Amino acid sequence: MKAFIKKHHYNYIKKCLHDLNNTYKVCVDTNIIEATKAYIHEKILNLFTNLSEEEKELLDISKVSDPLHIDKYLAELNEYVYGMPKVTNEQIGRLFKKEKKFKLPNLDAQDSKNVYLGWIDESIRKLFVAYNMNGKLIGMACRITNCDSNNAHRCTLCNRVGWENEVAFVSPICKTANTGKGAYRSIGFDICLDSKKCNERIVAIEKLEKILKDVNNIK
Repeated sequence: MKAFIKKHHYNYIKKCLHDLNNTYKVCVDTNIIEATKAYIHEKILNLFTNLSEEEKELLDISKVSDPLHIDKYLAELNEYVYGMPKVTNEQIGRLFKKEKKFKLPNLDAQDSKNVYLGWIDESIRKLFVAYNMNGKLIGMACRITNCDSNNAHRCTLCNRVGWENEVAFVSPICKTANTGKGAYRSIGFDICLDSKKCNERIVAIEKLEKILKDVNNIK
């Protein structure tokens, strides 16, 4: 059986199983537990279309009869998870050709199950993001804003709340339809500085794709 579970869908399933685990911990009513399992199972199946019988069997949480089975269930699913295709340094260079000098990511350590590829070049204080959208590699280079405030920030992509050294306000330069001088604009949003951990938490890609479309002037 081929990989058929997108990384962000797997993260969503993992979140659902965390909720189920909490139900096991606080509830002794078997009827409530079974109703919760049925509800979660329906939410999981709704992530997919055209599942084979074998895939449905793999996703079935009826076998998760207690908290001890949750890790086993997730480990089995993880064998069928996939992320964005791996990219080369040449592709990265073409993607950010307007950047005169920047640090390339360590592609040897690139996780094949990433939702997106993200890395920081501390020398120029920029966060780079590359993402495969409908078979095309797109990206953005974001200036990391230095801030001395003690306020917490919430990552736009994964909803993680963290301090400035964990989740920071960034500002990418956006393309516009106007090709004249100064025909650029900037936007801002909060994002995890540790892209690897963000990739483990992101459960939906709509916000990521909306930002990338905005930055790259994609309608």
